[in-house]
Amino acid sequence: MKGSIIKRGNKYSFILDIGKDPVTKKRKQKRVSGFTSKKKAQKAMNEMIADLQRGTYIEPSSETLDEYLDRWLQHKKTRVSPSTYEFYASYINNHIKPALGNIKLFDLKPRDVQMFFDGLLEKGDLSKRSIHHIHRILSNALDSGLKAGDIQHNAAKAVEPAKVAKKEMKYWDMDTLRQFIDYTRQEPFFIAWYLAAFTGMRQGEILGLKWDAIDWENKTIHVKRSLKRVEGKRVIADLKNTSSYRSIAISDSDIFELKRHYNRQQSIKMEIGEDYQDDNLIIATATGNYVYHSNLLRSFKKCIADVGVERIRFHDLRHTHASMLFALQTHPKIVQERLGHSSIQVTLDTYSHMLPNMQSAVAESLESAFIKQKKDTNGHSL
Repeated sequence: MKGSIIKRGNKYSFILDIGKDPVTKKRKQKRVSGFTSKKKAQKAMNEMIADLQRGTYIEPSSETLDEYLDRWLQHKKTRVSPSTYEFYASYINNHIKPALGNIKLFDLKPRDVQMFFDGLLEKGDLSKRSIHHIHRILSNALDSGLKAGDIQHNAAKAVEPAKVAKKEMKYWDMDTLRQFIDYTRQEPFFIAWYLAAFTGMRQGEILGLKWDAIDWENKTIHVKRSLKRVEGKRVIADLKNTSSYRSIAISDSDIFELKRHYNRQQSIKMEIGEDYQDDNLIIATATGNYVYHSNLLRSFKKCIADVGVERIRFHDLRHTHASMLFALQTHPKIVQERLGHSSIQVTLDTYSHMLPNMQSAVAESLESAFIKQKKDTNGHSL
């Protein structure tokens, strides 16, 4: 592969013979200009020769990041949940495109991305967590371009946007949970936080739960729907991840509480009559409609204040469920399956702080088993 370096004025350029066009059979040449020294031009030419020989060379296009992100969003629209798509589109349209959209995709450099994040931090309108989300979205989008051969490097990978302090995880112990459950048993939305605490289901999954998901005979809940907000409207939608579709074993006490709630709901239906909109929802308003997330949270917060227990988020009931499972020395794989995590690594990363207690219990059990075996073998204690 032949190349030559040419000087014009104070600048250097190189011309590289890159073979013949497969269609026209004419000789193809590549010219790159603008180098301030012969050494820099030589280095760039050598790198291009190496890329061509490895088959990794990509011809620069005139497509801007703005145009590329539109293509990426269109691709994602049919592959993620509506709420996730809106999440991506909001950050891209409101923050990434206004700052970086005019830059050609092929010309995007790590310093451009770093200056973008530094500007967001200095402006102070967004939290570090939001900036972290923007970095993740941009990096994922550029990764797709890398795999498709649109670009050679992911400029976002070389950038550190902002360090996000890990939020302290809050959850109730069993005594606190028991106090809260006993006090709020007559509340209209009681079954919502009961299910969150004893099944680990997400809030949207609970609000989208229908009676056909309960297998009374086998004492199982089949999680397959979620109440989501799509373009300002509440809809029951499929779950976004395959791992979120799961079956959760429940106890006799859980069955009792569900049947108690079912009977209570049937009484309300009879009282309302034809005005009751029966969508078969387990968590429903007095007229059978969806319960908004905000209304459930308002009721939950009020009950916390009334009972006088430590204030936690509704989502923390999911953590409470996990903490109870780990306290009972449940295998992390079972915890993962009940919570619907995409992998056991997610479970271990999320709840690693709970594992030392299990380690101590395992050490004590191992010691007890060893001593018992020694006794059985020798007939006397150590």
